[in-house]
Amino acid sequence: MTILHVTDFHFNKRWFDWLLHCAPPNDLVVMSGDMLDLAIATPHRRQIEWVSDWLNEFPRPISVCSGNHDLEWSSEAERWIPAYWLRDIINPNVWRDGHRVTLNGLSILNIGATTQPKGAEADVWVVHAAPTQTLVATRFDGVDSGDPDLCAAIGQYTPRLVLSGHVHTPISWREQRGTTLFLNPGRRLHEAFPNHILINTDTMTGRWVTPLDAATPDMLIPSVVTVEEKKAAAVVPAIL
Repeated sequence: MTILHVTDFHFNKRWFDWLLHCAPPNDLVVMSGDMLDLAIATPHRRQIEWVSDWLNEFPRPISVCSGNHDLEWSSEAERWIPAYWLRDIINPNVWRDGHRVTLNGLSILNIGATTQPKGAEADVWVVHAAPTQTLVATRFDGVDSGDPDLCAAIGQYTPRLVLSGHVHTPISWREQRGTTLFLNPGRRLHEAFPNHILINTDTMTGRWVTPLDAATPDMLIPSVVTVEEKKAAAVVPAIL
């Protein structure tokens, strides 16, 4: 199975078009948050409508989580609320905040920007911000923009892959800690196509591709048992 991991489109319609028509072949697209952009002139509600239409028409499996730019402003509560607009997506190919699905033997969990508590048993976590004190959550200027609420959950559930975004210029696009690999493709402004990572779960290799640089060599992903394999092993009687 091939996973195409992208992030932080910030309402760049050209990148949405690339993903639909020009992206490398894949079995699953992962978009780890910030589909919308609070800093541009296009009204937020209009962005929501456009991205919702795009998601409803996307023809292949896609796993998305909300980012901080995807939240909704409640005038009644006078505060930002979760990205409830994702609940209105009717396309069965779209997996969103709170969904846990299994594809080709790998379980995938989508964790929204405001989800609490964070984490559950799954092989792949789709999150917007990676845990604090990771290279993929730390900017080149040294600022740590990670999510502190994920740290304990990572230790408890030890997912195999954590696919994130949020930090546009991370110190590194990958970091391995124990049996968990953290990935963040980052973001380059004004390019023809977005940074992306291609993950082959059959060979357990991944490749980072950016518009300005050649693709990195394939790197091995930590080889550990999946959640389903753990469950199967748990019910096998011990040989006395």
